[in-house]
Amino acid sequence: EALNMLYEMLQIYSPSGKEDEIASYLEERLYNLDFMNVRRDKAGNVYGEVGSGEYTILLCGHMDTVPGYLPVKWEDDKIYGRGAVDAKSSLAAMISAATRLKSKIHDKGKVIVAGVVDEEGRARGIRQLIRESLNVNCAIFGEPSGVGNITFAYKGRILLAVKCRTKSGHVGAQHIYDNAIETAFNLWMRIRDLCDQHRSPNGIFYSLSSSIVGIKSWRSMGGLPDKCSITVDLRVPPKFTSKDVIMLVKGAVEKAAGDLNAEVSLRVLDKVEPFVARRDNPLMKSLSEAILEVTGREARFIRKTGTGDMNIFGGKINVPVATYGPGNGCLSHTECEYIDVSEYLMSIQVYERAVEKILCLASN
Repeated sequence: EALNMLYEMLQIYSPSGKEDEIASYLEERLYNLDFMNVRRDKAGNVYGEVGSGEYTILLCGHMDTVPGYLPVKWEDDKIYGRGAVDAKSSLAAMISAATRLKSKIHDKGKVIVAGVVDEEGRARGIRQLIRESLNVNCAIFGEPSGVGNITFAYKGRILLAVKCRTKSGHVGAQHIYDNAIETAFNLWMRIRDLCDQHRSPNGIFYSLSSSIVGIKSWRSMGGLPDKCSITVDLRVPPKFTSKDVIMLVKGAVEKAAGDLNAEVSLRVLDKVEPFVARRDNPLMKSLSEAILEVTGREARFIRKTGTGDMNIFGGKINVPVATYGPGNGCLSHTECEYIDVSEYLMSIQVYERAVEKILCLASN
């Protein structure tokens, strides 16, 4: 049943902004599994509940994937498809674990399973979930940590549009006029140099890093490009806030604009703060013990250089949080995305045991 559900979820292509079909599938699935209070909010998030009582645990995964369809296939002990790792396997495992818990927890506590939209986009889903005021006591987010690992820290992210304008002229007069594309590239080099100044000896997680993820240019008069926009993705370590980094980049870009004799503007397209979760709480204890019991190995606490919905939720809601899920995160967003069947099935047991342990501690 758990494997069939995952396979069916992978067959529904659901890039960010196109989650309606999988949302309908999950609503129907939760109804058929006798979840209570099954509903969809105005952002398109799907919720279902099991158990009852004051103590409430949120199991939150995302329904969307990055764009790029991959054929779904089941070969040997691997299931391939877009979202197999990031992160439909986590969401399916959460639903399967909650289904098993229905007959166990009764009135000891409540589990809310949420399938949210737009995690790979601008995070409309988790922002709406926060507005829903679910009043949870702790939350586990489903992302590929590997079955034996717990993700407790993520870098932040800033997406910037840097636009520059130069005076256009004939291509043959490139020795007289500036090329906006070359000017934009010089601006990018200044941003990269800034990041290099904040490189940490402790590794990439603690370093400010950046990548160009888009570029577009225009020619107003048919000569040299006189307008160019680059989109820059900055990854923010915990020692900075987004505001800190934006001010640093703004200063570097404005200085460069003067040196390069160009009009430059900078616009923030999106930002997510870095987040580090506490590890000294019943949630982390329960999750660690569950991993040890299921895998036979001590849980490893890991930091990740990406961002997740835990960043946003944890920054707004003051309850214990963790991120956990099956899969090798290095396969996320790749052309060869697959989940090991054994790891997926073990993760269901980990979620199930962790919830039981959390509720046991909460009742004492």
